[in-house]
Amino acid sequence: MTRRIVRSTAEKVFRSDDLVGDEREVAAAILRANPSFGNPHAVLCDWCHEKRTLFRDENEGPFRLTARGWLCEPCNERASNQEIKL
Repeated sequence: MTRRIVRSTAEKVFRSDDLVGDEREVAAAILRANPSFGNPHAVLCDWCHEKRTLFRDENEGPFRLTARGWLCEPCNERASNQEIKL
């Protein structure tokens, strides 16, 4: 549940959407309370344009985490990623 809240806020920050009230502060407090989460990353396959917001320990289709970042498995292409700091 807490990762979902942080992920949702990070997506809004990345897209420069308007945040509701203290949404950013709540997400930042969750990250401070759970340092093992790390910051979320916006992951994008440049080939098929699939995108997700993932934490460093997550694999979510179609992306698989490798030693060098995420790999888009259907395209067999390395996905670009950007850390989203709250």
